Amino acid sequence: MLLSVLVGILVVGAVFYVMWTRGADMFSADEQPTLVATTEAPVEDFPGPGGEPVQVTVAADVTPEVLGASLVDAGVVSSVEVFVAAYGQNPDAASIAPGTYNVFRQMRAADAITALLDPENLADLTVEVTAGLTVPEIKTELARITGVSVAQLDEAFADVAGTGLPAEAGGVYEGWIAPGTYHFTLGTTPVEMIRAMIASTVSTLDAAGVAPEDRLAVLTLGSLVEEEQVLPADQAAVAGVLSNRVESDTVLQRDSTVRYALGLADDAPVTQEDRETDLPYNTYLHVGLPPSPISTVSPEALQAAVAPAETTARYFVVVDPVAKVVEFSDTYTEYQDSLKALQAWRDANA
Repeated sequence: MLLSVLVGILVVGAVFYVMWTRGADMFSADEQPTLVATTEAPVEDFPGPGGEPVQVTVAADVTPEVLGASLVDAGVVSSVEVFVAAYGQNPDAASIAPGTYNVFRQMRAADAITALLDPENLADLTVEVTAGLTVPEIKTELARITGVSVAQLDEAFADVAGTGLPAEAGGVYEGWIAPGTYHFTLGTTPVEMIRAMIASTVSTLDAAGVAPEDRLAVLTLGSLVEEEQVLPADQAAVAGVLSNRVESDTVLQRDSTVRYALGLADDAPVTQEDRETDLPYNTYLHVGLPPSPISTVSPEALQAAVAPAETTARYFVVVDPVAKVVEFSDTYTEYQDSLKALQAWRDANA
């Protein structure tokens, strides 16, 4: 009896041994049994609030998983899984803007998302170029924001190949820098900044169907419209008047071009002596458009220059500079009446 029991134990043991050492071959890859259970614990979130400062860059259209991986690499969050979970719990997370941010190592994932949603943490260089600025004014603003000297900016502007200034500009940057808000990373060079601003203008011109040989004239006309400081609704009509005068070889007689020629402020008075100063940009003395634009051009003014209104008017006067009321006229007599209306406004608002 004892012998039978021993034999049985040996047989069972042999079968178990075969299944243990070779039994995996008896199952398909999908059917193999799990003999050892995993005991690895999930990675926990950092307790926060954070330690050493660090900068991270968020690319445009980045996924939560890719963003989480970059934050893990920077030591900001503990794991991609923890970050993705926190991302899903924050309804504003999808609105994280691209840019370079100042954050901290070992932050709670939820706190990291909050930090990335706060514009105050952007480490980018934000440059605001408003319509109507001149190149010297843009240089001053770039120097103020970036800390780069004006001399270094002059050197960057001299690199017309690097900045992408089109050949039709004739080496003159005026009007070719698009207004707008630009976000540059800390390592962006002045040449790269200028190139981005010019590329924006070229892209807008291309989208409007402006041929390269017409770009300079369109930008120049647009800058004159811009400097008249009229409401967008009147800009096409202003462009129409200026176009009529150009086509008929009539002097444009714009104070804005005289101010530009003399380096005067936009609101500086223009004297008769100024209007008689013989400079290329003086449109009281020289027929046609000035040699180049005289400022940056807003999208609205640019569109007006691309498609001027069809009008018989040959004169216009802003008779109320505050409300920006414009009077258009076909005849010189009507124009004189508009000038009297402007003088009456000035007298009433002195």
